[in-house]
Amino acid sequence: MAGDAILGIVKSCSGARWVPARSSFSASEIDRYAAALVETVDDYLPLPIARIMAGRGLTADNVASYLEPRLRELLPDPSRFQDLDKAAARLADCVEAGAPIGIFGDYDVDGACAAALLVQIMRQLGVTCDVHIPNRFREGYGPNIDALMALREKGASLLVTVDCGITAHAPLAAVAETGMDVIVIDHHIAGPELPKAHSVVNPNRLDEDGAYGYLCATSVVFVVIAGMLRTLRQRGYFSTTRPAPDLLSQLDLVALATVCDVVPLVGLNRAFVRQGLKVMAQRQHHGLVKLADIAGVNEAPNAYALGFLLGPRINAAGRLGASGLGVKLLAAEDPDTAAGLALQLDDMNKERRRIEESVRNVALDRAAQTNHHVIILADRDWHEGVIGIVAGRVRERFGKPAMIISMDADGVGKGSARGIAGFRLGNAVIAAHQAGIIEGGGGHDMAAGFSVLESQIENLQAFMNDRFMTEFNGVMPQVTHTVGAVLSVAGCQPLIADWLDKLGPFGSGNAEPRFVIPDCRIKSARRVGADGAHLSCRLDDGSGTLNAIAFQAGGTALGQALEAAVDGRYLHILGRVRRDRFRGGDAMQIEIDDAAEPKLAAGFNS
Repeated sequence: MAGDAILGIVKSCSGARWVPARSSFSASEIDRYAAALVETVDDYLPLPIARIMAGRGLTADNVASYLEPRLRELLPDPSRFQDLDKAAARLADCVEAGAPIGIFGDYDVDGACAAALLVQIMRQLGVTCDVHIPNRFREGYGPNIDALMALREKGASLLVTVDCGITAHAPLAAVAETGMDVIVIDHHIAGPELPKAHSVVNPNRLDEDGAYGYLCATSVVFVVIAGMLRTLRQRGYFSTTRPAPDLLSQLDLVALATVCDVVPLVGLNRAFVRQGLKVMAQRQHHGLVKLADIAGVNEAPNAYALGFLLGPRINAAGRLGASGLGVKLLAAEDPDTAAGLALQLDDMNKERRRIEESVRNVALDRAAQTNHHVIILADRDWHEGVIGIVAGRVRERFGKPAMIISMDADGVGKGSARGIAGFRLGNAVIAAHQAGIIEGGGGHDMAAGFSVLESQIENLQAFMNDRFMTEFNGVMPQVTHTVGAVLSVAGCQPLIADWLDKLGPFGSGNAEPRFVIPDCRIKSARRVGADGAHLSCRLDDGSGTLNAIAFQAGGTALGQALEAAVDGRYLHILGRVRRDRFRGGDAMQIEIDDAAEPKLAAGFNS
């Protein structure tokens, strides 16, 4: 039965069902609210966009606050979080005493931003910070006793872990025995027992209400710093000759971390990113300015630039064993130093892409040969630094959770996993550890890391399959694509792209709307990019022609359908409408996510 399937597409060429975006409103209510939005909004609002907005719960009463979210209204009272007042007071003590602190951070973008944020604020307050970012190959994830003690020996009066530490029970207990205070600032899922520390600030502690569990670590650090500055004000520390640091000027770091850590872009996170992009556009941050220049970001930055241009270059350092470069760039005090670091990161990113491609090709081929509900692949030739990216590619291609493992010569594997909606990946990894199947691990719903012995991989596969099927009641879910609106080629106007920018930033929890262009002829379809990975097309639906691109579609069912349709067949096209700014252009195009044959819309079973 086609049911609520858009245009009757119950199984597209890639096997997906096209459905309307979920809404708490009925179709008639959406029509009514959309009409009210068109009348309320000052600028001209196209009806397809108004319907998307109405379907997402926007009305004439709340649309203004959504389009311009205010941090003042959304930022929580820091004291609502467990241990935050304790942490704020301890950090304030260091400021008043001018006592140095040691910071231990994670090696991804969120960890780098969290550490850099704390460094920059404490530097303005006259506090010296020594930062350690672990080498993922020699030290692995999370705090280790040697690094923590080295920070102590360098003179740190207080240790702070950012974006890690919630599961580091043994190293933190060892530090506590020396009498050294440690503050843990993290956002990863906590277990029933917290690490032994002076204070543990984590919105995902079991004794928190979960209302802010969607924050990344840098956002949590931002709230902790806000609490510390409030404490210093209450103590009378600031004056006209000793002003408080401008915390809002650091929102560019918060925005970058929020987008790159793939946390839900809703509520406070959405405000962080929108306001952070405005700060970034002012180009006051030496590191981000130089990185944006070398990445070719030559216009006002957006979420795409953060997630796909800046973030990967910062991540490249950690992936290739130079973990500290990201923090050094983001905390650079002069443009010359920042320029040199940005160039190093760009070179590393090029090498990372080369390594990733070789691993990805093998992993995708092997994944196509498995019928497991959770795809688990391991190999001794796979570079540990790119397995997270490859896991994401496998997940995207097959619509299943993916766990990619790099094995060492001793049979110990380091794994990275990417999840799908509805499957609590981080909880599953923790459960596997509690069951004695993996050596350790953690994460959140959509991403996780872990370590596993080669001898346990089969057991891990069985455990994850069972866990997956239990959560989905024994039924393998069909991939679904939500459709925001139906458009014609002629309807793909710049005004649509302008309004989509206002509705963004898009990402996890705030999906970018997809549009369907029905009954298109594919005028051309040619492979482009390295090894023909992408397909460039020209669409014609009778109302006009439009450029289109299908990324990573070469050799896939989607790519084959597009190429086959050049013979004159019609296709319904599903994708995202945006400007094509490649090489400085500004034309409209659609990025194709899927396609379906109209004649098979009611039951495509081949």
